[in-house]
Amino acid sequence: MELAVLGPLEVRDDDGAHPVEGPRRRALLAALLARPGRTVPTADLVDALWPDDPPPSAEHTPHSHASRLRRAHGLPIVARDGGYTLDLTEVALDARPP
Repeated sequence: MELAVLGPLEVRDDDGAHPVEGPRRRALLAALLARPGRTVPTADLVDALWPDDPPPSAEHTPHSHASRLRRAHGLPIVARDGGYTLDLTEVALDARPP
């Protein structure tokens, strides 16, 4: 699996390229990619999803989007220590040298 971040954000696998649907899912994935291998606190993810005025349910929304990204693309997003981590040990990234 490869994550393409240079150009449109998409997941590439043996079946081809698959766009990451939805602006909030793309924002969550971008926030995780900005801190590779580190846990991003839920509060920081909420800020990434709603820079100005988060809704009352905002604290639960990162869980929903992480779950949808896992289900749709098989991304190794792990919940831990009050946040989420994208495990890049199994994922190639087009912005990183081989």
